[in-house]
Amino acid sequence: MLAPTKMQKYLYKANAIALRGSIRKPYFQELGDHLAVTTYAGAGGRIECRSEGFAIGEELRYDSARTEIIASEQDGVFTTSLLSQVFGLQVGKRLTVEEVTCRLQSVYDSRLYPEQCFPRISPAGSTIRNLRIDGELQRLAFAPAFEEGRGEPGFVPESIYVKDFGTIYYAEWAWVHPQEKHQQHLTMLRLALGSDTGAAVCVGNGSSDGAGWPPNA
Repeated sequence: MLAPTKMQKYLYKANAIALRGSIRKPYFQELGDHLAVTTYAGAGGRIECRSEGFAIGEELRYDSARTEIIASEQDGVFTTSLLSQVFGLQVGKRLTVEEVTCRLQSVYDSRLYPEQCFPRISPAGSTIRNLRIDGELQRLAFAPAFEEGRGEPGFVPESIYVKDFGTIYYAEWAWVHPQEKHQQHLTMLRLALGSDTGAAVCVGNGSSDGAGWPPNA
């Protein structure tokens, strides 16, 4: 059977979660998946969720959060824009963040089918603003792709370790399946804390790939 030579439709594949994880200390509490949104296969459109004033004791709170996915097509070019944001985050009494933004944009030109079935994906615009630990502003190092929009996943900055507090990971941009190299995942802030407030929390999460269908098989 010959491989298909004409794309019948484009499958949008993206999901975003503003915040997820659990508090481990001084009590155990699952946080769930805040504002989880996902695309619907071959259907374009816009999906958006918002939340304001979330607080669970003094252990975790944020002023507002939002997630959004916009999937569209114009002149045979398919675009999927993913956004996950949290503003005014505070974890325990020692960590605050003004803004966490995760952005992934995938662009696929159907004229490339079937030689290339997967889109180009960029994290440009993803950022963390004013991350402070014990009031001290942290200096963060992002890959050039977060500003320029060019590059591939694989650059993960060195984590921040604070004694008697925990480890802070950020801008974790990676292939979901390294052997396939088309689906990308981005977690902008990941907290592994074990002091007064014990918590495992991910903030600003998104993944995206998409594909022309049927696959060139």
